[in-house]
Amino acid sequence: MLHIHRDPLPDRFLLIPASDSSESAELDLSRSLHRASRSDKPSIWLDCSLITDQLSEDAIDILLAYSFMLRQQGRQLVLCHANEAIQAEFARHDEASQPSIVSTLLDQPDTESGQVHHISL
Repeated sequence: MLHIHRDPLPDRFLLIPASDSSESAELDLSRSLHRASRSDKPSIWLDCSLITDQLSEDAIDILLAYSFMLRQQGRQLVLCHANEAIQAEFARHDEASQPSIVSTLLDQPDTESGQVHHISL
């Protein structure tokens, strides 16, 4: 089973999944994204730091679908701490469906220019 920590923060909804190769992993991811998308947060962040493998094709399709849906609502899906394999996989897909990808939770994607801004604490 995929373990996903859910944390509604003031400005975003944070999901932190751990790697799992079980058959229910994609279902757990989809359920977590569905719950997060029902919040009033302007963005859903997926912290990929605990994902050690590549994402399955089904997981990528789920993330692309949610990214597209959220973008249509004026919201966004943001991946952070994504390894090179995950980043490369999304780079092969249509830009309108791609989630924003940033290095850390402190980075903030700029929705207009596509650039990444670092937030100072």
